[in-house]
Amino acid sequence: MSSQKSTKISYSAMHANVLDPATMSSLEISNLINANTNAVTVANRANQAAQRGDYQTAVTLHREALALKLKSFPETSIQASMSYNGIGEALLRLGDISGAEEAFLKALYVRDDKIHGGLGEGPRLDAAVMRENLAQVREAQGRFADAKELRLRGQSKGQICCANHKCPNQLFLLSGLKFSVLFRILLFCRMPGTEKQDWRRHRGPCNGEKERRQAAEIQEKEQKEENEDQIAPETEENAT
Repeated sequence: MSSQKSTKISYSAMHANVLDPATMSSLEISNLINANTNAVTVANRANQAAQRGDYQTAVTLHREALALKLKSFPETSIQASMSYNGIGEALLRLGDISGAEEAFLKALYVRDDKIHGGLGEGPRLDAAVMRENLAQVREAQGRFADAKELRLRGQSKGQICCANHKCPNQLFLLSGLKFSVLFRILLFCRMPGTEKQDWRRHRGPCNGEKERRQAAEIQEKEQKEENEDQIAPETEENAT
């Protein structure tokens, strides 16, 4: 789920230069401006590649854009978090769960609320989107309770987004969303068909969790029956 619905990234997002221009030569300043401008251009190309389903190219381009950004911004900047989020989204689509997790953790650290250990930077919608992205990684890992916790972090402030990445980017109150039918872990807006549209993505983890729970129930039942069989029945002689 991208926190940028448009394929373009605003140049105004590149404003927070962490270097001091007073200590730089005119050539260094010119190179810095060019690097930032090139980062925007490359990031646009990465978003376009992702939209047409070319996720491997998207990863490569997002990493290229990140390298350009890191010439003037730290890893903990909003600018870097945008690239980390893009990298994570593309890797998740490619099935690289551990790579996506690493990228999303870096992105979310910048955005998430301070009460949850983040820096609280940028729009709260971006924080909600990145929580949802990491929650989808947790689902793929079978960590359903952690996925639900991530999604509900924003409930007190009405800062939750729909799990369907094709829905319009906006924040919702918990009352404006509905839990998924299976396990009540995913949250969807009330637009018709949102959960059904997302089924292709989440059916694998959900079906896997369903099978795991069924197996656990069977094992628990068998263990209970085995324990009952080991208890010797009370005979009439023992009763006296």
